[in-house]
Amino acid sequence: MEITASQLRLPTISVPIRVAIVGKRELLSAEVFIVDTPRSGRTAMIDDIVALFEGDGSFIPLRCETGVRLYGKDSLACIGVKRRPEAIPDVEEPSEVFTLYDHQHKVEVELIGGMRLEGMLMDSSPSNRSRAVDYLNRVGRFVRLWAADEHYLINKGQIVQVGEMVWTPAAD
Repeated sequence: MEITASQLRLPTISVPIRVAIVGKRELLSAEVFIVDTPRSGRTAMIDDIVALFEGDGSFIPLRCETGVRLYGKDSLACIGVKRRPEAIPDVEEPSEVFTLYDHQHKVEVELIGGMRLEGMLMDSSPSNRSRAVDYLNRVGRFVRLWAADEHYLINKGQIVQVGEMVWTPAAD
């Protein structure tokens, strides 16, 4: 029995994202391809997208209006993924984002080229490593930023500054 190349390919799905190329201020529509496996919710899909961008390799295929192009990961200033896509109305995002993480930092991030993003840096580092600077200095090419309706992956090499903002958690 002969195995063909198409039999060796993993089934993939395309996920709509928005990307900002280094030095640009706007996010452009594109699609990224991830392995089609069962997931427990939208957060699991975002985790898979993060793993794809953080994974080995310097280039990633993205489908945009001009077709599929290979982009250098270092050329991507930031990637935006909708947390609640209209295409999947039955998927609800519970407040797991706020209950899974021990530390939350409301921040404004300024990128090279002038783009500014506001959101939350969240992690569960030990209490002696709970500052925003500790989170930003961890290993990895991208930092995750949670905004109201979108999850951002921000290329650390494109960050000019991060300012912490005063906030108070919502009362139950």
